[in-house]
Order: sequence, then C-alpha cells, then structure tokens
Amino acid sequence: MKKIGFLFLFLSFGISGLSQSVQIDSLEIVANSFEENDSAYVDAINELAFRLSQTNQQRSIHYINQAISISKEIEYERGLLRATMIKGNSFLIVGLPDQALSYYLEALTYNPAKYPLEEVRLHNNIGELYRRKGVFDSSLAYFNKALQLAKTNVPEFKPVIILSNLGEVSLMKGAIDNARGYFQLCLKNALETDHLRGLGYGYYGLAECEYHSGNILEGIKLMRKSIAVREKSDHKRGLIQSYMKIGEYFKNDSVNDPDSIFYYWKKSEEIAKSQEANDLLNQVYNNLYALYLSRKEIDQAVLYLNRHKHLDDSIRNAEFISNVERMQVALQSDLIAAENRLLIQKQEQHASEEEATLIVIFLAVIIVGGLGFSTYRYQRRQKTIAEAKAESRFTLTLLQLTKELNSPDLQLDVFIKDLLIKSRSSLKCDRATFWSFIKDSNEIRLHSLDTKSGAPIIPQEKFSIEEFPDFFEEFLKNRTVAVEQLSKDSRLTDIYEKYFKPSGIESILNAPVMIDGQLVGLLSYSMIHGKSREWKIDEERYVGSLTDLFIAAIAKHKSNILEVEKEELIKKLKSRNKSLKEFNSVISHNLREPLTQIIGFSELLRTEKELEISDDIIDRIGIASNKVDKVIKELSTVLNVSDPLPADFRNLSVEKLTKEVLDLLKSEIATQNITIEQDLKVGKIRSYKPFLSDALYHVLSNCLKFSDPSRRLHIKISSYEDELHQYITVADNGRGMNLNKVSDKLFKMYQRFHMDVEGRGMGLFIVKSRVNALNGWVRIQSEEGIGSEVIFEFPNEEQTLTTND
Repeated sequence: MKKIGFLFLFLSFGISGLSQSVQIDSLEIVANSFEENDSAYVDAINELAFRLSQTNQQRSIHYINQAISISKEIEYERGLLRATMIKGNSFLIVGLPDQALSYYLEALTYNPAKYPLEEVRLHNNIGELYRRKGVFDSSLAYFNKALQLAKTNVPEFKPVIILSNLGEVSLMKGAIDNARGYFQLCLKNALETDHLRGLGYGYYGLAECEYHSGNILEGIKLMRKSIAVREKSDHKRGLIQSYMKIGEYFKNDSVNDPDSIFYYWKKSEEIAKSQEANDLLNQVYNNLYALYLSRKEIDQAVLYLNRHKHLDDSIRNAEFISNVERMQVALQSDLIAAENRLLIQKQEQHASEEEATLIVIFLAVIIVGGLGFSTYRYQRRQKTIAEAKAESRFTLTLLQLTKELNSPDLQLDVFIKDLLIKSRSSLKCDRATFWSFIKDSNEIRLHSLDTKSGAPIIPQEKFSIEEFPDFFEEFLKNRTVAVEQLSKDSRLTDIYEKYFKPSGIESILNAPVMIDGQLVGLLSYSMIHGKSREWKIDEERYVGSLTDLFIAAIAKHKSNILEVEKEELIKKLKSRNKSLKEFNSVISHNLREPLTQIIGFSELLRTEKELEISDDIIDRIGIASNKVDKVIKELSTVLNVSDPLPADFRNLSVEKLTKEVLDLLKSEIATQNITIEQDLKVGKIRSYKPFLSDALYHVLSNCLKFSDPSRRLHIKISSYEDELHQYITVADNGRGMNLNKVSDKLFKMYQRFHMDVEGRGMGLFIVKSRVNALNGWVRIQSEEGIGSEVIFEFPNEEQTLTTND
C-alpha cells in the first residue's frame, strides 16, 4: 500500500504543477514514511536526487550514494540502475562529461532492457552527453535509439524531451528545417499531454530556429512564450536559460535594445542566485562582463569579474576567472598598443616640421619601446602558461582527493596524510602540516606532517591560543591567510620569534578548518631555509577548496562512526529484547507453581482447625515462599547489572584474572582429586573485569560440579589469538553432554542436564549474557562420557589504553 501511495503522489507532481521546493519537501515526507531497506524508499530518494541535481548537487549526491548502497544491499537492480544514471546526470550538469560517461556505461551493465522506460532515459542521457561534447553524429544516434525504444516498448510514453534534444542537435549541425520539425512535434506532444516543461522546450527550440533563420522578432515572440510556460511550470533552470537567450536576441545588431538586454540578464541573475545554479550564474556574469568590456566600460566589467571570482571556489570557476583575467590583460595590452599607434600618428604628422636629429631620436625611442613592449608580452605569456600548468595540477589533485572522499571505506587519518602529500607537491612548497584543535585546553597540536627531505625538525608541537592572540585573531577571521615575509609582519612578532624563526620558516599560507563556526584545525603550507614567496590568488583558492574537502571527510568519518555505533546498539537491543522474553517465560513458569501453592495452602489454613496440620501448612507455605524468593533473587542478579560502556574496558592480565577466580573456588577445589593446567599464550586482553571474571567463575564451577567420579579431574585453561580474534578456553574430562539432545536449551535459564547434581540451571545463561555484553561469543564442544570445552571468543582489538589491572 505504501508503494501505491508513493506512485500516486509521484504522478500528482506532474498534474498539480507544484513548485520545485514543495515537490522536494513532499518527496522527503514520502521517503521518510518507508523503511530504509524497502525498494519504495529507494525509488523515493532516487526521485529526490534527480530533482535536487538541478539546484543542490551536495544534497543530490547524498541521496544518490544512499540509493546505490541500499540497492546493492537488498539487490534491487532497478533502483541501482536509476541511481547510477542520476549520478551520471550530476556530473553532466556540472560540466564533467567524461565522468558522466563512466557512470552511464556502468548503468548499461545493470540490464536496462528489463526496464523499458529506464532504457529510454539512459540512451537519451548518453545522447545528451555526446551533444555537450560536440560529437553530434553519436548524439543523434543515441537520441534516435531512445525514440525508437520509446515507440516500441513504451507506446504510451510521449517522448517530448527526446524530440527537443533531437531538435537541439539538428540546430547545432545547421539543419534548421529538421530542427524546426522536431520542435513542432515536441510542442504537439506537450500540448496533448499538458506537459508544461515540454511546451517550454518546444517554444524555446522554435525561437532558436527563427533567430538562426534571421527572423529576430519572431524569435523574440516565441521565446516570450517559452518564458510564460516556464514561469507557470516553475522550471527555474529553463527560465534562466530563456532569459539569457532573449537577452542575446535583443543584443542583435538589427534590434540593439540595451535596456531589454540588461532587464532579461538581470532577471536570469536573480533567479540563478536564488536557486544556487552557479553554473548558469557563471554564464550570466560572463555575458555581462563581455558586454561591458565591448563597450569599454572597464569599471563595470571589473565589477562583474569580481562577482564571478567570489561566486565560489569550484575548479570550473577558477578556470574561467583565469581566462577572463588573461582576456583583461590582453585588452589592456591592446589599449596600450592603440595609444602607441595614436602617438606614432601624431608624431608622423609633425615629422616634416622636425629636424632630422629629432626624427632619429624619435625612431630610437619607438624601437626601444617596441622591444620593451614585446618583452612585456613575452613575459606575460610565459606567466600565463605557468599559471595554466599550476591550475592543471590543482584540478588533478582535487579530483583525486574527491575520489578518495567518495570511497565507502574512508579512513580519516589516511585521507589527511594523502591530502598533505598531494597538496604539498602541487603547491611546490617545503612543508605541509595539519594542526588539530583541542577544545579542552584551547590549543592546537601537530596531527600530521609532510615535509621536504632535509627540512628542520618542528621544535614545538602545540600552541595555546592565549599565548599568541594576535596570530589567531587574524587567522580565524579569514578563509586563508598568506604571508610573504614573516619577519616583516607586525601581527606575527611573538610567534615568529618563538616558533617560525627556530623552524626556519619564512613564508606561510594558512587556512582554518571550521565546522558550524567552530575551529577544528589548521592547514598550513610553508617555505623554509629563509625562502620568501608571493602566494597567488589561485593558490589561496586551491587551499580553500582543500579545507572544504577536509570538512566533508570529517563529516563522512563521523557518519561512519555513528553508523557503527547504531549497528552495535541495535544488536544489543535485539539481544536484550530476547532476554526479556525469556525472563517473561521464566517468571510465568517458575513463579506460578510456588505462588499457586502459597494461595492454596493459605486457603487451607483458614479452614483447618487442628494445630498440627496448620503447622505443616505453614511449613509448606514457607518452602514455597523460599522458592519465590530464590527465583526473584536470581532474576535480580541478571536484570540489575548494566552492560559495560567502552570507557569501562581495561587491559587485563589473563594470568592474574585466572588466579583470582581459582582462589574464589579454593574450598571446592580442595575436595576434588584434580589437576589444573594453564597454557596462556595471550598475556593481556581488553575487557571489563567483573563480567569476564563472573563468566570464568561459572564455567570453572561447572567443571567442578560435573566431574566424573570414576577418574581424576583434569582442567586445562588456555588463551591464544589469531589475526582477528582472541580466545580463552576451559576444557575438562568430566561427564560431558549429548549436544544433539540439548543444544537448543544449552544457554537458556533453568535448564539442567544432570539431575543428580544440585543446581538451578542458571550458570550457562549467565556465562552467555556476560560474554555477549563484552562484544564476544561463547561456544561449547562436548561429548558424553569424554568431557567438555567452553570457548570465549573476542574481537582482537588494539590495546590502546595504558591503564592496566
């Protein structure tokens, strides 16, 4: 029923015309109504991821990864196929088609032919990828394949978007008539199905056809229709694109309406900002920058260049800004050249009036100036090439670290070390360090280090914020702090003398790692041996991006820890619930008989007149009451003990613990003909002493109780380990048991297997509950008439605590 409800709500999105944000909120409500291991939950978060991919890549990737993980766990092939396709779409949206292609090829391995609609979508997506790469023949082949599959396998499906895509590729190839035919068919299907977004694509494509045919006014008219339906359908990205395109139409020489250009491009800027569609906002800023630049309005052009710089720290923006800066330099150089040409013309006009000596001097100045200008242009070109190589290194490093971050088995310390190694290499500096912040002592301590061979040892490995207030005040209020010469910066006088100078550090580039406004640590890059360095803006942006990856790694690390803790808690709750059910059965069974006796004897006591009989009844009531008291005390022993916390665990000496338990059984051992052998290959084990001691006590007590009187009792206590586990075993040559008969009752309460020996049947139950609470397992091997062996098995964890017992 939940799945039917979800499908109904999903269909209603297209019918009711809800806003994008309301659709997303509604989808989150629907998703949260399902169990996480349900295929319907996967379908819901896949739809969420698809819608968020247009506006919020970070949230979209979160849901995609969740969908992939759950689909693999429950073997839900369709969910895995859909999630992999959406992940490819995400890379396509941000302009990384090669990465997108790798996921689409992966999706092809998940048998898309079983799901006709998904197969259509997949071929359409691959066609879109090749369209963006400019491989139009391959693009048309995949779009036509998607169209054919839709007609054959999904006849009720109206391929509005596919027809629009075919129109766009045809337009790019210059086949305007073919494009117009596709867009008209797209518009027809959209009108028949009331597909508002399809109407937007249809009008948009027809407007482009008219514009490229030279019918500018008809193109403007159709683009306005596209804007109207996209406003109605709340298609924000489409609306931004329509506003940008109609602005370009008004920029055409035959129309040339600056007011309309600015109006529509400002509208596209406003919506792109509200939707955080930074890739489209890049284009808007680029358009406005180019417009002002063409009009020689340098101040306004610089304004939009600066807005673009501060948009974000993405790799693509860094490339764009670098290109724009080079354009600006080239423009300034062209202006200088133009001014020189004007000067030459003026000088030539007066050349005839000047003396021959002046002409010679003038020519000499021109030659020297020309050589100087050529030298300047050559140096700028070399500098630009060097900057491009640096950007390539930065981009490669960020992509490698992002791949590591997406690894499901991310280890934070390994990631930090790798980040320092890669970033120090790409920045070509001498030392890279990460200092972690310790909140309790309000200081930073050295966590990880990567340094050039031969660098001095760091003399001080921790700093108090109170000790260097000027340094930390300046550092905490900036995304990055770059200092070319430490000795000349008045803010760093105190820390320079105490730390930087002894360490041989002359230049630094620092970036704080902040989460929710709280300091987590400090990334620091430095030059040593007296080298000063002018840190570039692209280097500062790069280090800022590294801190973003760092924060994402910390968040994922915390998420992994919480997931493990959650699984452990669920495991313990299930175990405790099972124990409570057993307690309920015990209370019902073991208390009913003595309570019934007490009630029955009490009734007899009321009616019985003879004194001797009354005394006998009172004795029987006392016996029954003692049974009730004993059961309650035994249950209390189990129920009133809380499971230990991780902080309760200590490094215990196995030899010392064994001796203490044997001392407790000293009187029982003295009555037996017994040999005790110990083979303790593991000296220490990390555990909670009261529980481990209690479990060992009950096992050894059973060895003594159930010895075979026909032979000398032999007990062997052993400890050993392998790569994954540590073991404590107790073996005896006692009576043993037939496990085929009793295995299902072995660890339950009040189960006795030798009725001639006094006992209550609680020992093995307590052993199992104690060992399980220590995150371990207990097994028994036994053969009747031969003996038994009890095996405690614990995870082999590193003994990190220094406290011993």
